[in-house]
Amino acid sequence: MKNITNSFKNNIRTYGRQLDFKIKLNNVIADTDDFNNIKPSFHIDLFKTVMYTLELDSKNDILPKTLINIEVGVKVNEPTYEYINYNTYTVINPSERQEDASSYIVKAYDKMIEAMIDYDLELTEKIKLRAYLIAICQRLGWNTSNIPTTFINSNKLIDPNLHRGIGYTFRDALDEIATLSCSFLLFINNKLCMVQLIETNENIDESYLDEDSVTIGEKYFINSLVFSRVEESDNIYRKDDTNIQTNGLHEYRITDNQLLSTNDRDLYIDEMFDYLKTFEFYTFDIKTKGILFLDACDKFNFVLNGKIYPTILLNDEIVFEDGLTEDMYLDKPTETETEYKYADETDKRINQTYIIVDKQNQKITQLVEKTSEHEETLVKHEQDINGLKQSVSNTIDYKRQQCNIGQVKLTECQETDLMKLNICGTKEYNNY
Repeated sequence: MKNITNSFKNNIRTYGRQLDFKIKLNNVIADTDDFNNIKPSFHIDLFKTVMYTLELDSKNDILPKTLINIEVGVKVNEPTYEYINYNTYTVINPSERQEDASSYIVKAYDKMIEAMIDYDLELTEKIKLRAYLIAICQRLGWNTSNIPTTFINSNKLIDPNLHRGIGYTFRDALDEIATLSCSFLLFINNKLCMVQLIETNENIDESYLDEDSVTIGEKYFINSLVFSRVEESDNIYRKDDTNIQTNGLHEYRITDNQLLSTNDRDLYIDEMFDYLKTFEFYTFDIKTKGILFLDACDKFNFVLNGKIYPTILLNDEIVFEDGLTEDMYLDKPTETETEYKYADETDKRINQTYIIVDKQNQKITQLVEKTSEHEETLVKHEQDINGLKQSVSNTIDYKRQQCNIGQVKLTECQETDLMKLNICGTKEYNNY
């Protein structure tokens, strides 16, 4: 939550309030009449990085690398405005000329934009998750004093080489660290912070809201956590069967996280599930006349008609244009439903997959070792610019031996597109 007084909270919801804003370009105060509208916003996925965005409709062009600071003030019957400070934004790309309006659309971003460069760390050994986060911050020149000493999975060893050679940016790597720690990574006062959720104890009641523009949705909670390498495949899980029996399945699935592509995923899942079992909030969609002091990842309550709805702020859009509007919403995360009979609690009894990326030779080699009650198979998939090759070796099919089936043939097989292998045809059994 932004640092404000009770006077600001009272004034922002009072009829007859007066608003003002200040803009600085490279620390030089700009004329507010030069801006048709100002739109700060953020949109966040669960347990990811946070990037604050600013869009300006400006009568003048604003060049790339320009630093923009914004302050917003409010007063009611006071001689001076009380201001709150928004983030420092940087213009990255040239502005877009609006010929019909003779103005420029300018987009700028907070410090997280610095992570949108190609990942190039060369760490040769496994490293603890916290140490890996520190290493990335040091590579980007970021202050690390606000990184917690401990957090979920902070002391677990990960393989940083999993992020090399796959087209990742540093922000992609930070997103996966945030997911593995059930946290959010964002900048507060230009310092990177790792937070789970920030408790504000703030109650937002009808005095802040337009009664006709308030929608409170269902309560979201989690009673199952699934790690998946491929959709509906190779899953491990934790679930609360008692809660599921009472409330139905509410599953949160993490798919294609490179840090969870190894075969020791069960080392990370328990700490995460212990936290996620306590995680609950109400979805909502509201249009307000302006609240302004709530910030990304804040926990707060709607208090409406005597009922309390705990929730969190992950999406916020503010518009200064002949007045002030603020739209806040929280959508229900996409829920999945795993076939648990094909999953397990560890990697020991399901497919073990190893992926080797060789960018120089434009080749990806994937080894899949399947272990089950009846079969042990080592499958090698090799992808290069000429197509997909597959070889199967070291096959011991105990069930086939029991059934006295010596050979299985598939005929009339059809060739398919790269990276998608379908086998069609009839079955033919030849006994030895």
